[in-house]
Amino acid sequence: MGFSWKAAWNYKCPRCRQGDIFIKPLNLKNPLAMPDKCQYCGQKTEPEIGFYYGAMMVSYAISSWLFLGIVLFLVFYYKWTVESAMLVVIALAVVTYLWLLRYSRSLWLHLMEKHKPEVEERVKLEIANRTVEQKEWKPRISKKK
Repeated sequence: MGFSWKAAWNYKCPRCRQGDIFIKPLNLKNPLAMPDKCQYCGQKTEPEIGFYYGAMMVSYAISSWLFLGIVLFLVFYYKWTVESAMLVVIALAVVTYLWLLRYSRSLWLHLMEKHKPEVEERVKLEIANRTVEQKEWKPRISKKK
């Protein structure tokens, strides 16, 4: 088990694939807010200073090829003008900006950090044990005399 597109898409920890790498819910003032480390396995979300400079290149590659493809499709298939196709792409870029920003960070972290199946299994067992313990818990009822 190596790289997982599903785990990167869902913003999960690359090592255990259980913890979230972004703080939820999304805060528009700080959309890249990340905990210091994974809540389950302790994987650092920023392994070193300047780690996410590579994510900028990933974001650039994804957005440039995606938007270029859309413009070419609109211009050559539907015979739109370049100006109108660019307006559509600009609107699409505004709508997908935060998603692309977060996804490129997640993808970069998944490309650089290795998945460890044994850690994933251990974390899954710990999570399962926690949910069983929580279901078995019952409140104390004190009877007053």
